[in-house]
Amino acid sequence: MSPFNNFDRRDRVRLVFSGLAMFSLVVLGLVIATPAFSYLPLFTRANGTGHADHWDFNAFPVTFRINPETKDNIRGSISAPDAVTASFAAWVAAPNAALVVNRGPDTTLTSEGFDGNNLICFVCTADFADDSDTIAVTVTTVSDRPGEDTKHGTTSLFAGQILDADILFNPSVDFTTGGTGGESFQTIAVHEVGHFFGLDHSGIVRALMFPFAPDLQTTLSYDDVAGISSLYPKNPADVPTGTIAGTIRSTSGGPIFGAHVFADSTSTALPYGLGVRKSAISAVTRPDGTYSIQGVPIDTYTVTAEPLDEPVSNRNIEGYASAFGKGSVQTDFKTRWH
Repeated sequence: MSPFNNFDRRDRVRLVFSGLAMFSLVVLGLVIATPAFSYLPLFTRANGTGHADHWDFNAFPVTFRINPETKDNIRGSISAPDAVTASFAAWVAAPNAALVVNRGPDTTLTSEGFDGNNLICFVCTADFADDSDTIAVTVTTVSDRPGEDTKHGTTSLFAGQILDADILFNPSVDFTTGGTGGESFQTIAVHEVGHFFGLDHSGIVRALMFPFAPDLQTTLSYDDVAGISSLYPKNPADVPTGTIAGTIRSTSGGPIFGAHVFADSTSTALPYGLGVRKSAISAVTRPDGTYSIQGVPIDTYTVTAEPLDEPVSNRNIEGYASAFGKGSVQTDFKTRWH
């Protein structure tokens, strides 16, 4: 399995780096939604609070462009550009989500940058210097406030609006697009496309956005679907869902920030059919201890709260605590479930 590394630096327009690197190794029913986010999106801090990063598909066309050049580190029966296109298609087809993205003309660009081009590159090298184990990285440019240049002849509309995203695959890592002999290229591509759309890492082991990649997995989980549909809800939804919400407090009564809370089905029901892998659905608590697990299909669930104290930890979601003015998520509590 292989771990993802996040890097975050801020300017007036914020750049978020989300990447993949190598790692060896009961509440029943639903309640009304509250203003919080299921799963874990990337966040931008503005006006003293965190805003979930996402594209506005009405602001300008969102198009990705592929530099088709590859080295001999990518081998297999499927071309790297076709695998990337299929990875975008997996997210676009997610139930309950409304995504509008297209593949544009190929490009010869070889470096990321806030230039109005959403680059997919297999031969870029500059962004792997900080960690030689990094398999791939997604660099996202996000507006910190309304009125910033989008590089599309318009200005940004809100804090957290994604303006540009580039996905770079490490040319020093061996990949396979089918068969054996390297990291599963499409598994990594689907994960990085999740970052492209604004999703951070998940604490759910069976999610594609879990920060440690399996050998081969390209099918979205319930957690992935909940995350993408929370950012880009389809109206009407394909499958009815609701929200499980609550507050996590310590035995002394104080709120716990950054607890990983997840709802796990107690039945064999498959509300999304066979095209989505069944998994728990998660959220992370806010500074006041509240959580809201959105995108939960109608079913019965157990709800568990646990600290992010390995294998997923604060370093895998570095931007979350800082988005709320905190140094780190809390881990000084024991796992509890209902």
